[in-house]
Amino acid sequence: MALKFDFNKLRSAIATFTTGTDVSNGSLSAGEEAKFTPHMRLARPVEALTNAAAVTRTLTTVESGTLFTVNMATADNNVALTLPAAASSAGVYFDFCFLVNSDDDADFSISTGLDATDIYGGIVTLAANSTVVAFNGISKITVDGSVAQTCEGLRLSVVCDGVNWHLSGQIATAVGTVHLVGAASA
Repeated sequence: MALKFDFNKLRSAIATFTTGTDVSNGSLSAGEEAKFTPHMRLARPVEALTNAAAVTRTLTTVESGTLFTVNMATADNNVALTLPAAASSAGVYFDFCFLVNSDDDADFSISTGLDATDIYGGIVTLAANSTVVAFNGISKITVDGSVAQTCEGLRLSVVCDGVNWHLSGQIATAVGTVHLVGAASA
C-alpha cells in the first residue's frame, strides 16, 4: 500500500517547531540525528479586508480555510474578489465576516471568474420571521452598499465541489432588506 502525502498542506498547518534535540532528548552535537516536534495550528488563518483603497484580487487555493474579516466603511471604494478556478479547487473554502456597516457606495463582490461556473446557495435573514435569499446558477454575488448599508454581522461561506461554488450565510437584519445581488455573468 502506498501513501500519498501533501507536504504543502502540512507546512501551512504547522505553526512552529520545538527546539531540536537528539533522539534521547539531549542537546544536539554535530553529525547527530535531530528530532524536531511540530506544533500544529489551533486556529485557521485570519486576514483583514478593507476598502481603504479599491481592491481587485483573485483568491488562491493555498488560502483555503481563511477567515476574511471585512470592513467596507470607507467611502466609495469597492472590493472585488475572484474565486480560484473550480476545476482545481474541490474542497477549497473561504469565510467572510462583516465587522461594520458599509458605506452607501461601497460594494463587495465575489465572482467565479467564469460565466460557466456557478454559485448556488442562500443567505438566511435571522430577524423575527426568518427568510432565505436563494441563488441558483449565478456567477457573481455583490453585497451592494447602495441598496443597504446594514451589513454588520453578515457572514458568507463559500465552498467548491470541483465544478461549482456553494454559498451559505446569515445576516441579522429586517426581513425584506436586500443585501445581496446576484448576476449571471462573472
